[in-house]
Amino acid sequence: MDFDANYGVVIHQDFIPLYADDKYAKIFGYHNAKEILALDSILQLIDPEQQDVAAHTYYALMSGMEKPQVRNYVNRNRSGILMNVLAIEHIVEWQGRPALQITIVDVTESHELKCSLQQSEQRYQQLINNVFEGVFIHRDFTPLFCNKALCELLGFPNQNAFLSQQSMLQIVATEDQQRLIEATTRLLQSKNTPEPIEIHCLHQNGTSLRLKLVESLISWQGEDAVQVSVLDMTESYRLKEKLDQLIYQDFLTNVLNRRGFMHFARQLDPQEQPKNKCFYCLIIGMDDLKQINHLYGYSVGDIALVQFAKHCKKKLAETDLISRWSGDEFIAMIQATNHKAARQVAEHIRHFFNDTELVDPETKKPINFSTSIGYAQWQEDEELDTLILRADSALELARSQITEQLVFA
Repeated sequence: MDFDANYGVVIHQDFIPLYADDKYAKIFGYHNAKEILALDSILQLIDPEQQDVAAHTYYALMSGMEKPQVRNYVNRNRSGILMNVLAIEHIVEWQGRPALQITIVDVTESHELKCSLQQSEQRYQQLINNVFEGVFIHRDFTPLFCNKALCELLGFPNQNAFLSQQSMLQIVATEDQQRLIEATTRLLQSKNTPEPIEIHCLHQNGTSLRLKLVESLISWQGEDAVQVSVLDMTESYRLKEKLDQLIYQDFLTNVLNRRGFMHFARQLDPQEQPKNKCFYCLIIGMDDLKQINHLYGYSVGDIALVQFAKHCKKKLAETDLISRWSGDEFIAMIQATNHKAARQVAEHIRHFFNDTELVDPETKKPINFSTSIGYAQWQEDEELDTLILRADSALELARSQITEQLVFA
């Protein structure tokens, strides 16, 4: 493979291109670097399925959580054609601010490689063995060839060990085997390259790997066979989970934060609720938290918040959402069969001191405080923000009353 013809450099901040060379532009089907610099974001050059991973990776690199390295990505050129690339990362300074420099190496099977395959399968094997990403070839899932990178990825001691398997499906997670069979069948029937498929595979040490497979048809010993390029997504997904935890979790109470609640709540649809159930939004106010902070110190107030968050989680189902909404308020999205059932959940949350007790660290005497709750049922065609506003108004009304501290909007 002609390396000089297949690599280019770009520098960006938040995916806004600051510099690109002409080689980078031509890899993606553009005429020159000026066309790259005219893009609003180079994120559009990355396959949509990998854009979230790329964004998380960028912020991890720029925050110092992750060190620059070489990663595999699936990109799309200007014509929408899939490309397998290696991204070599470097942190650089651009006008006094850190930026990310990426050297892109196009490892997509080139025309020259296709010709070489037709002329000599031995030459093809030599080329593929030097490719950084895992590659294997099969016919009816019987392995015919694999490169060294694949063996290292899956934990096989050598290529013969991989090829000794009766079927490559043996290393595919049971729940993903049928999807892979169907994808390969579509490829053989249509003769076109399908969209990449993500599956879980088993490493030889028993651990699970998240892999993205890109299939294509080739001729092997005069008959059709399937070549599969393998991209390891495991670390990217682990990083995404770690970043999601940081982005969506309240650092003190370990429940969702406001951003996390809005992210997951927006994925719900009141028109697609479980049978005989409705969504209810509860906004829960911890009354007198400011007074506790004033009288006993913020450390005691923090303990109150942590204990109350644990109490709320105990009273909710695993499918319910609970989040810290503001300083002394929490918000929950629950499923209940009717208004009466939702009210019962809210009452259980209000009875905080039936489960635990907050005490003065010096006198060991109980510190009492109450909770007020406003809640509302999510109506069809209602915006999430409107639902929250109704529940918040109900909370304000509940807090203004002396006897009834639970109000339904």
